[in-house]
Amino acid sequence: MKARKQKEIIESAIKLFAENGFTNTSIQEIVNDCGISKGAFYNYFPSKEALHIAIFEYYFEQMRTRTHEIDNEQLPPREKLTKLLSVPFEQLTQQKDFFMVYMREQSFSINKELRQVMEKTQFEMLAWYQNNLKEVYGEKIADYTGDIIMLIEGIRSSYLVAILIQDLQIDAALVPTFIMNRIDDMVDSFEKGEEPIMKRNLLNIFTQNSLDTLSISEKVSSLLEDMHEQLEVMNFSDEQKEGLTGVIDFLNRELEKPAIEKYTFQGMLANLKTVKEFDIYREKIANLLGLQLL
Repeated sequence: MKARKQKEIIESAIKLFAENGFTNTSIQEIVNDCGISKGAFYNYFPSKEALHIAIFEYYFEQMRTRTHEIDNEQLPPREKLTKLLSVPFEQLTQQKDFFMVYMREQSFSINKELRQVMEKTQFEMLAWYQNNLKEVYGEKIADYTGDIIMLIEGIRSSYLVAILIQDLQIDAALVPTFIMNRIDDMVDSFEKGEEPIMKRNLLNIFTQNSLDTLSISEKVSSLLEDMHEQLEVMNFSDEQKEGLTGVIDFLNRELEKPAIEKYTFQGMLANLKTVKEFDIYREKIANLLGLQLL
């Protein structure tokens, strides 16, 4: 019951934020739209800012769930990546108001908590890109993955803006295949000797810039939390999820010790290698702790 009412409030707010902006929308307008009292609103959200963050978490989770559904279809790598690239365009037809708010807020952060939600999603996106591009093109693209990701995001964002803001009549179903063809062109060009522009791994740059204020244990804990959240929507049996959750919980408990037992941590981390989506997280954790992946 509470979850349903929270969803109703979120959907009312996202419509009003898209129309009028966050600052120009009052809590009174939100409660009027969804038919509750202002007092009742605070039973669900402590503030308008908290509601704003919940909106982003709600819609990012929907997109995350959709990508995992495609991951679990066991498609050939190229077909899977093409289908995954279509997800934002699928979502745009269903969640136009959210995209209006997102395109405003990705440039103007309202508060630290919202920025953290966006950064977490960006980290997941970069990890997702690296894993799927490697599946399609192999290790040969390691030195220029950053350039490929910049190309993908540039094209995809431009077409989303054209459809959403400029109201151009574009067949969005053609965009994923168009992007894949442009990736092929880039890979071919780099193989012929063109110099990459991005000299460093985008995921490493992002992690360094966003997590520099955290201790190593806090960084590892953040990565484990991301893995735990992804596990909740993955297509595993209850028994498999319980086992993998137990591994993550064990690793979190190890982090709480005054000194991490590295060999124990290394051995338990190896138990997560059966989940390919976790490869990039395991690699990052191993680098932070100075471990060799088993």
